[in-house]
Amino acid sequence: MDLVFQRGDAARPKGHALAFFRVTTEPDKVYATYMVVLPVKADLTKYVPPFLASHLGSMSLSDFSAFAMPPVPEAVATLRELELLSQLRDDDLVEAGSLFSFDITRLMESVNQAVQAYSQLCSSYFTAAESRPREVAPQPGGKPLPAGSPPAQDRSYQVNEVLYGLMSEADKLADLSRLLGRLRFAQEGRDTATVAEVNEEISTLGRHLPDSFQVTGLLAAAQNVSARGSRLAQLYLERCFRLAAGDSSSALALEEQIRGLQALG
Repeated sequence: MDLVFQRGDAARPKGHALAFFRVTTEPDKVYATYMVVLPVKADLTKYVPPFLASHLGSMSLSDFSAFAMPPVPEAVATLRELELLSQLRDDDLVEAGSLFSFDITRLMESVNQAVQAYSQLCSSYFTAAESRPREVAPQPGGKPLPAGSPPAQDRSYQVNEVLYGLMSEADKLADLSRLLGRLRFAQEGRDTATVAEVNEEISTLGRHLPDSFQVTGLLAAAQNVSARGSRLAQLYLERCFRLAAGDSSSALALEEQIRGLQALG
């Protein structure tokens, strides 16, 4: 079976993957399972009574190294849902072909073939990796790091970006309010690491809210630890909630208060 990687790399499989199947007669539906290649092989004959082992058919209990759960693919809402899950969990996402029958035996055979194909890719990659010298991660500019240097942090994908993309506007504003409280607490405790972290989270969240909410101005006000900065941040936040509720007149009045307070400083 040929697996088509929608996320990840067939030459560098992770050892855990969401696998999905399409149905010829239902082009809009996908069926999925989760495949795992164990880093440590297990001998299940140690744990299964002999009388039960005889009923498990062709399962290799002495060399149990890869499996899929559920053993029969289950219907999922959309392929987009699987894509988001694979990103959040940092899984490979692979297309394992089409299903032509809903016979349980054939479904299990299709999953088993996908597990075998994925396991073979993992085995080839891991075996080859063991024989190679350890790779040194490059710096962002493309130059290799000195030996012994820690690998550069991969910031190509952030979980918060996906989470905020799934949230409703009301949930985003609730999270914004929570983050502002956390920021103020960190500022009072002079916790510079948390302050930097929360600032980044608010900036990320701001990219998922309308520009009219002026989250950049809110963050700038919140970074001012004075009483005036705190008041400005409160006005900005209240204005966000008013805009979300469609109360443009109240939002305009709050904007005038913000301008008046800014003019004083």
